Amino acid sequence: MKSLGGLVFALSVLMGAWPVCASAQNNPRVVLETNFGDIVVELFPDDAPITVDNFLGYVNSGFYDGLLFHRVIEGFMIQGGGYYLEDYIIYYRSTGEPIISESYNGLSNVRGTIAMARGGDPNSATSQFYINHADNLFLDRENCSDGVGYCVFGRVVSGMDVVDSIAQTTVYYVSESFAYFPYNPTVDIYRAYVLACEQAYCSDVSGDGEVNLEDFAIFASRWLDGNCNSANGFCGGADLDYNGGCDFSDLMLFVGNWPTPAEE
Repeated sequence: MKSLGGLVFALSVLMGAWPVCASAQNNPRVVLETNFGDIVVELFPDDAPITVDNFLGYVNSGFYDGLLFHRVIEGFMIQGGGYYLEDYIIYYRSTGEPIISESYNGLSNVRGTIAMARGGDPNSATSQFYINHADNLFLDRENCSDGVGYCVFGRVVSGMDVVDSIAQTTVYYVSESFAYFPYNPTVDIYRAYVLACEQAYCSDVSGDGEVNLEDFAIFASRWLDGNCNSANGFCGGADLDYNGGCDFSDLMLFVGNWPTPAEE
C-alpha cells in the first residue's frame, strides 16, 4: 500500500477550498534551449500518446541535452535529436527501442508542427524529430507515397522566429548522411526540459471548477505512483511536472497553486 504520510501535513492548508476557473489540464510543454534561442513546443497526448510518452522520456532523461539540429533545409524542416559534435567529429547517441507510427491521428505536417523522423520502416522512429518550416502536406498519411506518412505530435507555441533563424543557417555537405549540416555555427540543443503545470487551475484535477478536498483525495490516491503517462492522463492530472510519477515536486506545485485564483 502506498504511504500517504508525506501528504498529511497539507490537510490543514487544503481545508479551505478556493474556487478557481474550471479547465482541463494543459498539454505538456517542452522547452528546447538552443544557441539561437528557446523553442517551446506543446505536445498532444490525446492524439499521439505513444509518441508523446516516448518524447517525454527522452526529455526527462536528459537525452537531448548537448545534441544538434543536424539537418536543416530552409522552406522544409529542421531535424535534430540524434547526434552531437565532439572534436570536429559527428557522433550518434544510442537510443531506446523504436515506436509504432501514430500517423493515422489526423494531425497534419503544417508549418510549426513537430513530428517524428524515421527510416524506411514506418515503425522505426526513436529519438529524432523535426519541426516543419513550411506546410509539408506531402508528409501526411493520406498524401505520402508510402501510405503511412510521418507522425505529428505537437506544435511550436513560442519561438517560431528561432526556427526561422535556424532554417536560414548556412549548411554544408559533410557526407551522404549529413548533406544539410549547419556548421559555423552549429545549431546546438543546450538543454530540453518539460514545463511544469504551475497554473492554479491545474490543481483542479477533478474538473469541477474548484480546488477542494475532492482534488486532494484524487491527488493522494496517486501518491508515489511511478507510472504516470498519457494512458492514465498523467495520473489523472496529478503528475503536474510530467516526469512520470506523482511525487514531492508535484505536491509542492499542488499546494503552491492552492490559494491563487486562476485564469485561462
